[in-house]
Amino acid sequence: MDYKRHVRAEAELTASYMADVNRRVAERLPAAALAFAAVLGLAWVLEHRAFPDRDTVYAILYGVELAVLAAAGSLVRPHRFQNHARLVATVAAVALIACITAYHIIVRSTGDVLALALLYVLVGSMVSMPWGWRAQSFVSGAGVAGFGLALAAGAQPLVPASMHLLGLVAIGILTVLGAAFLDHQRQALYLQAAELRRSNEALEQANRALQQANAAKNEFLASVSHELRTPLNIITGYVDLLAEGEFGPLSAEARDAVERIARTSRTLVFLIADLLDLSRIEAGKLAIKTSRVALDPIFQEMRTFIEPRLSGKPVRFEVSPAGDLFVRADPHRLEQILLNLLSNAAKFTERGQITLSAQTGHNGQVQIFVRDTGPGIRAEELPHLFEPFRQGAAGHQAGGVGIGLALSARLATAMGGELTVESTLGVGSTFILSLPAAKP
Repeated sequence: MDYKRHVRAEAELTASYMADVNRRVAERLPAAALAFAAVLGLAWVLEHRAFPDRDTVYAILYGVELAVLAAAGSLVRPHRFQNHARLVATVAAVALIACITAYHIIVRSTGDVLALALLYVLVGSMVSMPWGWRAQSFVSGAGVAGFGLALAAGAQPLVPASMHLLGLVAIGILTVLGAAFLDHQRQALYLQAAELRRSNEALEQANRALQQANAAKNEFLASVSHELRTPLNIITGYVDLLAEGEFGPLSAEARDAVERIARTSRTLVFLIADLLDLSRIEAGKLAIKTSRVALDPIFQEMRTFIEPRLSGKPVRFEVSPAGDLFVRADPHRLEQILLNLLSNAAKFTERGQITLSAQTGHNGQVQIFVRDTGPGIRAEELPHLFEPFRQGAAGHQAGGVGIGLALSARLATAMGGELTVESTLGVGSTFILSLPAAKP
């Protein structure tokens, strides 16, 4: 079955190429006919100067030649005749050779001019018509046969007839070979173009399937995230009530367990919120409301979130005052990005320090830096760091699903900014959030 399908595909492709050849011949034939008619008309002028007594014969045969060329050009114009354009052009070229030969036989020319005229027709047809070696073979054969017929009718060339005949045969063979070469090149290009079209169609289909799968994934994530938030909110609510003693006093062990449950539940709530935001932003449904935001209050607020996460670790958290720096951003999404970056820094940094700072950047941007002295990121992992659900070696060891950085990068872009990273393995990492500056 595969072999038959391959043979059928090859046959269809060959038929398609031949249809393309006929279309190109049909497109070029009128211009080629006009060029031949012009050259034959100019030849009449030159013939008239030397042999004015031949005008009547030339006029009759020139009229026949024009009729042949006009008929060929008009026949291939309708779409229904384009599939036979190569045949029409071949018949017209052979008829043209017959008329030229008939003229020289009738006027009893020496045959030298006939040889030159036939050479012109052979070369001109090969150059102007993309019809392949078979059609060119008929034209070349007709040219050689026409000159032979003139010799048989008594033409006596000034140059030895054998030289003219040898030249015509050589040129005829060369034009056939040239037509074959050009046809081979055109066919190779046509096959490449056809293969490229098939590849593009397959790629478009794959892209549509991928878009559908991505949309289904986003819809699934949004649905699951939404469904999980309600029970988790209930869990965290009751855990908070337990921790506050609403259901009675707790022992030290029970209080410690409840606090662990509360921290884990909040982490899960943040994770679900990130999943929901990621699905919304990829679907283009996440609303971003930018305004003028002062950085210093947000920086100080980050301290209350991060310092408890560093409890028991030999890690300092330093916040450099942002002074009078303002940005155009969604304040809630800016906090979300900084919390993701600082949470990652707190998770991966075992000793040293984490710093949060800002400075005026280039092109009207403010740059916010989150530096840590963690394990760093491998160079081969950096290009994929902001892809969803992609984690480096350190991320796999520490746990997580790899959506925080992907979401942060997309939020930064949505606010007209950019999130980048610089990292040295074994030294630490620096995440740089660039946002449009706002006037103080």
